[in-house]
Parts: sequence; C-alpha cells; structure tokens
Amino acid sequence: MKKQVIAKAVALLAIGVLHGCGGGGGGGGGGGAFLPIAAAPAAAPPAPPAPAPEPQPPAVIPPEAASSTDPTACITAPQPGSTAAVGNGYEGVWHQPATNGSNGLMLLGATGDAVGFTVPASAGTYPIESLFHGSFNFDTANLAWQIASGKVNEYPLATWGALSGSGTFVPKTTLDGSYAEAAGAPKPFGPWKYEIENSLAVDSALLTGAWGGFMTQILGSINIASDGSFTGSTATSSPMGACALTGSVLPRDAGTLKNNLRVTLNSTDAAQAGQKSCAMVALQDGTAFVDVNQSTTDGVCKRSMSLYMFFKDATGNQLASLSFPK
Repeated sequence: MKKQVIAKAVALLAIGVLHGCGGGGGGGGGGGAFLPIAAAPAAAPPAPPAPAPEPQPPAVIPPEAASSTDPTACITAPQPGSTAAVGNGYEGVWHQPATNGSNGLMLLGATGDAVGFTVPASAGTYPIESLFHGSFNFDTANLAWQIASGKVNEYPLATWGALSGSGTFVPKTTLDGSYAEAAGAPKPFGPWKYEIENSLAVDSALLTGAWGGFMTQILGSINIASDGSFTGSTATSSPMGACALTGSVLPRDAGTLKNNLRVTLNSTDAAQAGQKSCAMVALQDGTAFVDVNQSTTDGVCKRSMSLYMFFKDATGNQLASLSFPK
C-alpha cells in the first residue's frame, strides 16, 4: 500500500539527502489482551417469540448531517474549488505506484513547477532513491511534457545533477515517460497516477489544528492556527534533532482552495544537554500539500490525512521532506 511504504520513508527523508543517516526500520504489529471465557450456563427454555415490531418510516437524515466537510468522510467527487475541479489537466498531486520497483509522490504546480521523491517499493533498503525538483513544460494540444530545467539527487550520490526528461500524459489521469541525470542513461519516469488528493478542497478549517498524530514521537508535531501560522517542534529522537518550529502554511495561489500550499519556516535549535542539535536551521521556505489515504472497513469508507512539506536549502535544492499525520 502506497502510504505505508512512503510514510516509512518520510520518517527518514528529512536530512536524508545529506546521506549521513542510516536507513531502515521495520513496522510492528499490535495485539490486544485476551479475555477469559466463562463456562456457558445451562440453556434456558426458549422464550415465546416477540411480536413483530410495527413498521417505522425511514429515518430522515438532515442535509447537514451528511455534509462532505466531515474530515473523516471519503471523497467520492471533486470538492468545489479543489484542483480537480478548477485546475488544469496536469497540476496537482501524482503518485507513482510500484510498477518499476519504486513508489513516488510528486506535486506539480499550475505553471509546471515540480517537486517530488521516489522510494524503493521494498522498505528493506535505504528509503530514499531520488529527490527532484524543476520546471516542466506541458503541450496540452499534443498531450506531451518535457523538463525545461531541474535537478535530481540519486542515492548514494551526495551531489545534485541536471535533470532532463520527456513523455506523455492523459489529463487528470496518468503521466509517463523517462528521465536522466546529466549525461546518464534514461530511466523510467512513472507511470504516475493522478491522485484523490486533487479532489480535496483545502481551506483554513481543514488545516487548523494539531498535526503529528502517530508520528509525534518519531518526527514531531505542529499546531496550525486559523490564520495559517503554526508553532511546533520535532521529536528529540528524530533524524532532525531537537528543533523549535514556527512559520505559516497558506494557499500557493491566494484565494483558492487548491491542494498546493506555500510554507514559510523558521527553525531554531532547541537541543538540551545530551540531545542532537537541530539539523533544520539551514532549511528555507517550501511547498506542501495534504496527502489523503482512503480505505473501506466493514463497508464503511474512511479518510485519513497527512500534511506533506518539502523544504529547500539556500541554493534552492530540496533538502528535506516531512509528513505530519492528523
């Protein structure tokens, strides 16, 4: 499942491109206590059948009770104002399934600006395969794309190389092609799938509140106010060290509900004696989106969300990616 593999990788993505961190880390299963089973009592005589209940009219659910604003309700159609509803055919969140042995996430902006990463389909190896960013040109008449400029960092290299590539796409469906680093041999790029995240309308009500969830003790957490400002901290045991975080998360295109956000970040060292110093102080502003995971259990579809953030260094290269579940 894509979120399981990618979430595990994101836990070590931050500062990982420095290639000073080791990878790995497995998941664990949980279990509950077994309750003792008492001996069954002797069976009682069967009771006379109860009278059949009188027919009742069907329950009327008021419209507000079925509101699509429920943050746990699955998305079944593009929400008003979302990228899928108002965006062009290529902007948005794209997921690369493990077709070629890699999972990936990529965020494409309305003008073709791109940022993303790939990780091995098997989490048994170093979680980062490649980090990339750049500018894509899209020919909507011929359904083709080409990388105008960009950079890619492929593990285990510690340097960024020029990124080139081209391919085809089906608007709001798939994107496929190949890429190369510098003068290297072409490699598959995709196929990428247009994601359900693009049908999510992101407003201040959705963003407001605590983000961190089950990753709080691993990565940290932030709390976003209704004006988009946030405060938070990393976990002292995280790969980033002990950091105090402040900043803001706002729509990249002001006045829209697209799932494409602009992040400002200020990180300061909050390490105490014996703790790892904050390794995020060199990070600059970045971009973000709300990642969506939907699953059905016992016929009920539920949605969970995480806030993905991509940060840059002073030279403009993507240096870290963080994910805060909600």
